[in-house]
Amino acid sequence: KYEEILRLVGKMLAEAHFSPQSLDDAFSKKVFTKYLKELDPEKNLFLQADIKTIKKYENRIDEEMKGAPVEFFLNAGQLFNAKIEEAATIYNEILSSPFSFTADEDVELDGDKLDYPATAAERKDRWRKKLKFLTLERYSDLLETREKNKGKEGFVVKSDAELEKEAREKVKRLMDRTFDRYRHKFNDDDKFGVFVNAITTTMDPHTEFFPPVDKRYFDEEMSGRFYGIGALLQYDDGNIKVSSVLTGSPAWKSGDIQPGD
Repeated sequence: KYEEILRLVGKMLAEAHFSPQSLDDAFSKKVFTKYLKELDPEKNLFLQADIKTIKKYENRIDEEMKGAPVEFFLNAGQLFNAKIEEAATIYNEILSSPFSFTADEDVELDGDKLDYPATAAERKDRWRKKLKFLTLERYSDLLETREKNKGKEGFVVKSDAELEKEAREKVKRLMDRTFDRYRHKFNDDDKFGVFVNAITTTMDPHTEFFPPVDKRYFDEEMSGRFYGIGALLQYDDGNIKVSSVLTGSPAWKSGDIQPGD
């Protein structure tokens, strides 16, 4: 299936695109870099050694688009799955102990300004700083809430240590949901969709590939006919909330579902 889709996409880009790039090694390298960036945008999963192990595919993506066996995205996906489990161990270990916010530290979260970490220790420290930053954001909000509500009837004043722990628990729930999504809702088909989009957007930023589910959403928006209830949902700190209701949809017509529910 993947080989057939990739061959057809390559054929369409080469023959039907208004200004096609050459499907050669230079194009292949661009796609290689773009896909890895999509998998690990903050560069806190892959090590430099990991990139070296799959660099052998850097010049053969164009060949896969012309009918060669599809190997790169499958091998990169397997590596990604392994690194997710390593990162899960790291974040659970780091979030099991309190943070101290007295040290003067900087954190860089823009992957474009970073190289892949050279060692496992460097990667772990990158995770430590990210998790500390996320915890500090929530800790700061909790301190502000405590200050605003001091003296109010029924408000329980918690200690700094209790608020730090609460902030860490919030971050852990966020990480758990993220990694649960990676494990159970980011399968090979999803990775393939990301991979093909890396190809099409490398050819041209406005050329996109729709996997079947995304195509259905697009058709729904264009036609005004919906297969679902017409409510957009989002996670909010462990809860599922309605973020918006589509006008004319079953949810809208019922009158029982409102944004914020």
